[in-house]
Amino acid sequence: MKTGKVRAVLLSVIALSASSAMGLADEVITKPPTAKTIILAIDGGGIKGVIPATFIQHIESSLGKPSYQLFDIIGGTSTGGIIAAALTTPRANTGKPYAASELIDIYRKDGNQIFLAQRCEIEQCATYYADNGSGRGIEPYMRKMYGHDVSLVNSRNTMQSLPGNRVKHMFTTSYIVNNSQKKVSLPVRGRNFGPYLFNWFDAVNRPAIDNYAVWEAARGTSAAPTYFPIAHVGGGVSPRSSAANKWVVDGGTMSNNPAVWGVTEALRTGMALRLEDITVISLGTGIYEGGAGVGINSNAVKDIVPEDGNWSTLPWMVEKLDDLEGADHSRGALMSSILEAVQSVTNSQLTALKQVGLKYFRLEPKLTYSQSRMDNIDPDNIQSLLTAANAYLKGEGATIFEAVIHELRE
Repeated sequence: MKTGKVRAVLLSVIALSASSAMGLADEVITKPPTAKTIILAIDGGGIKGVIPATFIQHIESSLGKPSYQLFDIIGGTSTGGIIAAALTTPRANTGKPYAASELIDIYRKDGNQIFLAQRCEIEQCATYYADNGSGRGIEPYMRKMYGHDVSLVNSRNTMQSLPGNRVKHMFTTSYIVNNSQKKVSLPVRGRNFGPYLFNWFDAVNRPAIDNYAVWEAARGTSAAPTYFPIAHVGGGVSPRSSAANKWVVDGGTMSNNPAVWGVTEALRTGMALRLEDITVISLGTGIYEGGAGVGINSNAVKDIVPEDGNWSTLPWMVEKLDDLEGADHSRGALMSSILEAVQSVTNSQLTALKQVGLKYFRLEPKLTYSQSRMDNIDPDNIQSLLTAANAYLKGEGATIFEAVIHELRE
């Protein structure tokens, strides 16, 4: 198949995936026909978000500009969504969004306010509070961080008035698990279940449905199953917004690397018409490669866990199975393997699209098992993550980082 036909097919597939997940809006974002669309996409990873925050700090300092003057689209999943919203939401006291250096301070100092251990009489509850009832937990923290009543449309409109602003679109990823808290006789994809992006474009075009508070966009994208309670957003009951009622979980359940969504959003919103017009800067939160698989016979336990991977629910979901390097995963190997698989697939897909014109840059350091835990808020661990991020930019990732800076200077 000729390159032109391949490109056309790929564009059709990408556009269809975007429209089926999000719906088609009436208006588009216009850009000069010769301008390229630069996307910043930030992975999920809990406290490991300090790694992409460090990368962004180096980008900002290298170019002498804040992120909102460098990128057309900024989007993220989970902790990456928290960063994306922070980079694009002006604060009342400064009139400007957070700088990356300020986000690094949040990771270093406020982890215990976000990962607030939950005490509950019922055994099967999430590890951490959404809100402990005394104004503590991830939800009240998000409201304070972005403002209690700052909506997606508010943040978008305020950003447009900032001198030198380039950002035209922001999104965070999530997955709808219910929209009524009740049984649904005929579930509809996109309403009762399925991928959902909190985003500026739909908030402007369908405010009654999609104009959530920014804190809801951050809370929804980071509602990691087993770690945090399902996020209830919208519905019009204070402190929630009047947008559509939804219960959503962390976008990492479907797409921990949101870079593909960045590409589909560029096409869906009309910001780009061709892959050749798109540049993606994809920032990971670090990868522990041992967690991408499991030991087979090393996990066998006489009369409990069979050899050769002949496993039922208990070994996959509950037991502490050894990974490829022999570390045991207390939350079950299935979750770890699925998350790594989803991440790898996205990276492989976008790397392949480079052959038909997409510019794609990926920054992600390798981590140890102890560093890879998303809720390890020990100060020594956070410092080790900072050290790993800085060492990566000077070592294995130096060539890619230099290419990113060159691309952003053009």
